Amino acid sequence: MLWNVWMLFFWVVPILGSRGTIDLPHSREVISSENENVLLFKWGYDREMQEISIEIQVPAVNWLALGFSPDGKLETSDLAIGGWDKDDKLFFYDGHIEGVWPPVPDKSQDYELLELSRNKTHTVLRIWRKWFTCDSNDLDIENDTVRVIIIFGEDYKFTLLEENIYRKSFFFLEILNDDIEPEIVIPYEFRLHNFPIPVHDTTYACTFIPMPNVSTKHHIIRYEPINDPNGIGIVHHILIYGCGNNLKFSSEIGDCYGNDPRYAKCMNSMFGWAIGGEVFDFPPDMGVPIGTEEDPKYIRIEIHYSNFENKPGILDSSGIRIYYTPQLREHDGGILMTGIFTFPAHFVPPGAERFRSYGHCNTHLIPKILGHPVEDFHVNTYLLHGHLTVRSIRVMHYRNGTLIGSLGEDKNYDFNFQQVRGLPGIVTVKMGDQILVECSSSTQDRDGVTFGGPSTLNEMCVAFLFYYPVVPIAACWSLVDLQYVNDALELEETETIMDAIININSVDWDEETIAKAQTAVQEAKHTAIINHRTGDMINETSPALPISLPTPFPCHKCTEV
Repeated sequence: MLWNVWMLFFWVVPILGSRGTIDLPHSREVISSENENVLLFKWGYDREMQEISIEIQVPAVNWLALGFSPDGKLETSDLAIGGWDKDDKLFFYDGHIEGVWPPVPDKSQDYELLELSRNKTHTVLRIWRKWFTCDSNDLDIENDTVRVIIIFGEDYKFTLLEENIYRKSFFFLEILNDDIEPEIVIPYEFRLHNFPIPVHDTTYACTFIPMPNVSTKHHIIRYEPINDPNGIGIVHHILIYGCGNNLKFSSEIGDCYGNDPRYAKCMNSMFGWAIGGEVFDFPPDMGVPIGTEEDPKYIRIEIHYSNFENKPGILDSSGIRIYYTPQLREHDGGILMTGIFTFPAHFVPPGAERFRSYGHCNTHLIPKILGHPVEDFHVNTYLLHGHLTVRSIRVMHYRNGTLIGSLGEDKNYDFNFQQVRGLPGIVTVKMGDQILVECSSSTQDRDGVTFGGPSTLNEMCVAFLFYYPVVPIAACWSLVDLQYVNDALELEETETIMDAIININSVDWDEETIAKAQTAVQEAKHTAIINHRTGDMINETSPALPISLPTPFPCHKCTEV
C-alpha cells in the first residue's frame, strides 16, 4: 500500500459533535491510495486532558469500522463500528471480536460518536475517546505504536473483503515542533548513485562523502530520507556517521564491516533512517553543528540492504537529504547510540514467548575517555531500533542504581515503523547516571538461537538518543557476561566468549532452560563500553541494575453499561 503523508499543525482543531467544540493541540492527516480507493485518516490529541479524536473518510459504503490493535491482528483489535442498516437507520458501537467476525458490543461503551455521514462519494466516521478507558476490551493510547485497521463494506452482513481492509502503524502522541522556518535553508544530499544491490540477503554498503563546504558555523536543522523506488522493500536502514579529520578519504563503495579499517574510525551517529521513518525536524532550540574545526569534514554513509528474494540487476540511489542554515540555534546537538553492543553475545533462545535482553550505558565513563569534565546531557528525542523478533523496547534512566524515569518506550514495537519520536519534556542525564535498554523478543516461530548481528535475521537492541550539548562520543553500550549465563545453564566450562556462544547454541531449549537463561541475563554483570567517534574505546565491568515492570495506568473501576 502506498501512503502519502504530510503533517498539519494547528493550535486549535475544532471537533464538532454532541459534546460541542473540542480543542486538541496536535493534529495530523494521512492519505492512502491503492487501486481506486482513497482513504483519509486524521487525528488530534490533548496530552493534558488525555483525550483523542479520530476521523476516517472512505469511499461511499453502508458500514465502516476503525480498529486499534497492539499487534496488527483483527482478533485483538479494539473496534469502533458504524453505518446504516437495511432500513437506513444509523448504528454505532464500541466493540471487539469474540472468536469470529463481526464485532460484538463492549459492555462499556467508551467511544463517543461525533459524526457519521455519507454522500455520493464518501463516508465519514469521527469519534472521540479518552486515552485510558479502564475497559479490558479497549486499547490504551500511550507512547506506543498502534496498528490501525480500517474496514468497510457495502453489504449488510459485514462481509470482509481483502481489498477493503487497510492496515498501517501510527504513533498518535507525536510531539510536533511549532517552529518558525529560518530565512535561509540549504539542502544537501548524502547518497549512493546507481549502486548495484548485490544478490545477497544482507549487504552493508559504505562510502565517504564530504560535508557541505562552509567557512563559518552552520546548524543542520532537518533531515529526510531519499527513498529510491528501486530500493523500496530492500533498503533496511541508512545511517550517517561523522568521521575524524585525520583520515584519507575515498569515494569507493565497500563493505562497512569488511577489510577497510577507516570505516571503524567513523562511528559517531549524526542522522539515521529505518523502515517507516519520515522527515525529522530537530527541536527549535537545537541543531547539529558543521563548519568549525571540531566538526567532521567527511561522513560515512552506511546503507543496509536486505535482498532476501535475491533480485538481480537493481540499481539504488537512496540516501539522506539534510537542511542546514547559518541562523544558529541555542544548542549544539548530537546523537548517542546506546543499548546492546552488536555481537553474538546478545542471544535470544528459540521458542520464547517473551525474552528480555539488556544493554547498559554507564555515563561516568564518558568524562574518562574524553579526559575532562562533561556537562549533563539534555535528551529530547529518541529512535528505537530492533529487528524481527523484538516486540517491545524501553529505555530506562537510573541514578545511583535507582530507576528514576524513562528515555523512551514502545510496548508495541513494529519493525516496519521506525520513526524518531519526541519526549514529552526534556530529560537531564547527569554524568554518572545509568541508561538501561530492554528489548523483549518473541521467538516462538524460530527453531534455533537468534544471535546479535548485522543481518535482519540476526537481532539488534539499540536506542538513539538525541541530546545537547554534543560531545564526540559515538556509543555507550554493553555486552552481557555470557560466562555467567553459561554457568547458570550448567554448560561445559569455557575459556573464551566464542566458546560460550557455541555452548549457548547447543542447548536443548525448553521452558526450564529459557527461564534459567532469563534469570541469568537479568543477574549478570556487563562489560560497559564507550566508543569515541574516532573509533577509540574504553570499557569496565558494570553490575546488574534492578529491573521492574512498567507501571500500568491506575484505572478506576468502570461502571458497566
